Amino acid sequence: MTRILTLDGDDWEFREALGDTWEWYVSKPVDRRNSVTRAAGANAWLDGRVPGSVLDDLVRAGEVREPRYGRRSRDAEWVADRHWVYRRLVELPPLDADDDVWVAFDGIDPGGRIFWDGEEIGTLDGLNRPAWLRLARAGDERVRERDHTLSVVVLPALDTEPQVGRTERVRRLAPRVGSGWDFAPRLRHQGIWRSARLVIGAAALSSVSARTAVDLVERRGTVVVDVLVDAGAGSDAAPPATAELSRDGAVVGSASAPVSGGAARVVLELRNVDLWWPAGMGPQTLYDLRVTAGSDTRELRVGFRDARLAPNQGAPAGALGYTASVNGRTFPLLGWNWAPVDLMFGAVDAARTRHLVELAADSGARILRVWGGGLVESDEFYDACDEHGLLVWQDLSQSSSGMQSSPASDPEFVSHAVEEAVAAAARLTRHPSLFLWCGGNELEDDAGPLDERRSPVLAALRQALSTVDPDRAWLPTSPSGPTFHHRLDRIRADPEGQHDVHGPWEHQGLEQHYTLANAGTNLAHTEFGVEGMASLRSLRAIIPPAELWPADRSNPTYRHLGEWWNNAELVSACFGERLIDLDLMQRASQWLQTTGLQYAIEADRRRWPRCSLVLPWQLAESFPNAWCTSVVEWSGEAKPALHAARRAFGPTRVTVRTPRAAWDGHSELASEAWVWSEQEVPAGSRVHLRLRDAAGTMLDEVSSPELDTVTVPSAAVAWTAARPAAAGIVMWEAEWVTSDGSLLDLERTVASLGADLTPLLDLPAADVSAKVHEDGDRWRIQLTHRGGGALIGPVIHDARPWGSPGRLILHDDPRPLLSGESRTLCVRWRDVPPHARALTLDGWNLRPLTLTPTERSTTR
Repeated sequence: MTRILTLDGDDWEFREALGDTWEWYVSKPVDRRNSVTRAAGANAWLDGRVPGSVLDDLVRAGEVREPRYGRRSRDAEWVADRHWVYRRLVELPPLDADDDVWVAFDGIDPGGRIFWDGEEIGTLDGLNRPAWLRLARAGDERVRERDHTLSVVVLPALDTEPQVGRTERVRRLAPRVGSGWDFAPRLRHQGIWRSARLVIGAAALSSVSARTAVDLVERRGTVVVDVLVDAGAGSDAAPPATAELSRDGAVVGSASAPVSGGAARVVLELRNVDLWWPAGMGPQTLYDLRVTAGSDTRELRVGFRDARLAPNQGAPAGALGYTASVNGRTFPLLGWNWAPVDLMFGAVDAARTRHLVELAADSGARILRVWGGGLVESDEFYDACDEHGLLVWQDLSQSSSGMQSSPASDPEFVSHAVEEAVAAAARLTRHPSLFLWCGGNELEDDAGPLDERRSPVLAALRQALSTVDPDRAWLPTSPSGPTFHHRLDRIRADPEGQHDVHGPWEHQGLEQHYTLANAGTNLAHTEFGVEGMASLRSLRAIIPPAELWPADRSNPTYRHLGEWWNNAELVSACFGERLIDLDLMQRASQWLQTTGLQYAIEADRRRWPRCSLVLPWQLAESFPNAWCTSVVEWSGEAKPALHAARRAFGPTRVTVRTPRAAWDGHSELASEAWVWSEQEVPAGSRVHLRLRDAAGTMLDEVSSPELDTVTVPSAAVAWTAARPAAAGIVMWEAEWVTSDGSLLDLERTVASLGADLTPLLDLPAADVSAKVHEDGDRWRIQLTHRGGGALIGPVIHDARPWGSPGRLILHDDPRPLLSGESRTLCVRWRDVPPHARALTLDGWNLRPLTLTPTERSTTR
C-alpha cells in the first residue's frame, strides 16, 4: 500500500543565509528542541511553516515588523535578497522490503535546492514546476535510520523588472507584482509556497493530469487522463493505470491502460453526461475522478462543458472573437480582473481565496481574468471557481513594463516560457472553469498589441498549449487590439478599430467621464476602472494617526499606499474644494468610484451584442492601499462600488444614459432610459422616466410607448426636460414594468444642477430607521425612510475592528431611498460569532446608525 506522509504544517524551522552560508546549515541535524527552548530563542532557527512565505514567517516570528502599516514595507525589502534555509525532522515509519521512498514538492518560489541529511537530492527552478525526487529503496543507507533531516534552500527572489521597466529584460515567467506595481509596493515573494510530502510504496503516481471534452449532440463526455508512474527501483514493470468516474458516490464509468515507459493515457467515455454551466445558466455539475496505479491513488474533480470564443455580432472583418459560447448558448461575459490575493501568496489560506471568489460570483460575474502580472492561480482558486460557476481567463505570467513591453525572443527564454506554461497547464486542464489561456498582459510594440506573428514566445506558447490542452480558447494578449486604448481621440479617428481595448482607470470628470463612456464602439473592454479610497476603518488601521491628513500626494504615506490612484485633486475639484477632512474626502472619493464605475459598465452593456466582454479593473488588491481601483479592500471588505457593479451586471435592467453628472450652464436636462434583459421580456412592457428633486418630489414624468419583445439593449424613451428653477440635486428615476404593472427594475441616478457636486454636502437630513432580523448566520435588514430628504448614497460598513476574524457577504444597495419607502438588505456572516457581529449604516445626509439584531429566529 502506497503511503503519503504530508510535510505540510508548522514543523519546519528556518534561518537566514547570506551568500553561501547556507552550506553551513543544510548538513546539521534538526535538534529536538522542546517548547521551553524554542520560547527562549536558544539558537538562530525560527519557526516556519509549509506551505508558506518567507516574509510571512519572519513577521510571525517577530523578526520583521508588520509591513502593511505606513511605509514599513520598505523595511522588509532586504528579505528577498537572501537565501533562506528551511528544514524539518522527518520520522520514517517502518518500511516494507519492496518500498521505495520519494520526496515531492509542488512549488518553491523562485526555486530551491533540496537536501536529505545534508546530501543534495534535487533542485527546482521555477515556481510552477513540481519536484518528484526518488530518495531511496528500503534498506538503503539513506533511509536506514528513523530520524532524518530534510532541508530546502530557498533561492533569493527574482530581481526582475518592476512595473516601469523593460519587458525584454524579464527572463522568467513569474509574478512581477511584488517587484513594485501601481497597487503594490516592492515585496518580492519567496517560499515553499505549495504542498510537500513523502511518498512510500512499491509504485507511485508522480504526475496526474486530466482534461474533458463533450459532444453536445450525443451528450457523450470524454475524459483523457495522463499519468506518470514511478514503479520503484526494484520493479520490473509498472502496474496499469485505472480511471474511475463517480457522481454522488456512484461509479458511472471506468477505463484502464497499460503503462509504457513510465507513462499512460487513460481515455474514459461516458454517455448522457450532465453538463457544467456558468453561474446563472444551469448547475455546476462536477464528477469525482479516481486515478489508480497499483496501490497509489489520486482523486480529482472534473466537469463537462463545451466552451469557446465566437465572433462578435457586427464585428469588423479580421476581428478576433470575444463572445462566449458555452454548451451551445451565447451570452455576454461580465466579470472582474483578478490580482493575487496577497503579495505573500504562499501564506494565503483557502478560506480567504474562497471569500473573494464568492464575492465575485455574488456580484453577478461570470468570468475572472487572472492578470498576467500575477500568478497562474492556485488549485484552491480554481476549485472555488468550479463550484461557483465562474469561468477563468488565465493570463500567463507576462506583463507590460511602461518603457518597453515586448517579451524577449531568444531561444533560451522561449524554451523556459514553454516549460513553465506546460507545467502550469498540466495542473489546471481538469477544471471546467478554465475558459481560455492568454499569453500575458498588455504585451505590445510600436505597432500595437502583439500577436503570434510578431512575438516568438507567444507563437511558441500557443503551439505548446494547443498540444497539451487542445480544446481551450486562446488570446495572444490583453488588450488584443489592434488599438490599445479606449480613448475619445482614438474612437473618433477609427471607430471600427476598437476591438479589445483597455482603459481608462481613472475618473475622467463630471462630463468627460460620461462623454467617453457613451462614445464607445469596442467589442471587448478587458481593463478599465475608477479609483477610490479605502474605508475609514482601513485607513486608520494602516496609516499612523498623525499621517492621515492630508490624503493627497503631498503626504509621503499616501504616495506609498497607492500614489498612482490618488486623485484627491480631482475629487476636491468635483466638490468645490469643500472637502475639509478625511471623512468627507473618503465619502466623496467612493461616490465618484461608485457612480463612475457603474456608468462605465452600463455603457458597455448597452452595446451588446457588439460589445460582449466587460471586465472592470479590479476585484481586490494584493496589499492594503489608501487609494486603489479595487472594489474590494485587502481586508476583504467590499467598497460601495462593488454593490453598484452588481446592479450593472444585472441580467434585467433599466439604465439612464446621460451626458454629464453636473448641469451647470445648461437650460435643459437630457437623458435616455435603456433596457435590456437576458430573459426575453414579452411585448407590452413600459418605461417611466421621472425627474425628482432632493426631497424625492416628482417634478416631471414621461412614459414610453408599449415596447416590443425585448431581446437586446434598446433605448425605451428619450427625454429633454426643462431645467428646474431651484438649485441642488435632481434624480433621474427610470422604472420598467411589465404589461400587468409588475416591476422589472428601477434605477435612480443623481445629478447636480450646479457646476459640481457640492449640493451633496448640503442635503436635507433623512430620517431612517432600521430593523435587523437574525436567522443563524443571516441578517435581514429592513430600512424604512420616515421623512426628510431622500437618503442619498446609503452605505453599510463592517463596524468590527479591522482585522477581525471571519467575513461577510453583504447585499447593499446604493440607490437613493425616498421618504415613505422601505428596503430590505441581506447579510451572510461566516465564521463570526453572533456577539461580535456589528454593522453601521450612513449616507450623505444620514447620521450613522448602528445595526444590531432586534428580532431573532429560534431553532428547535
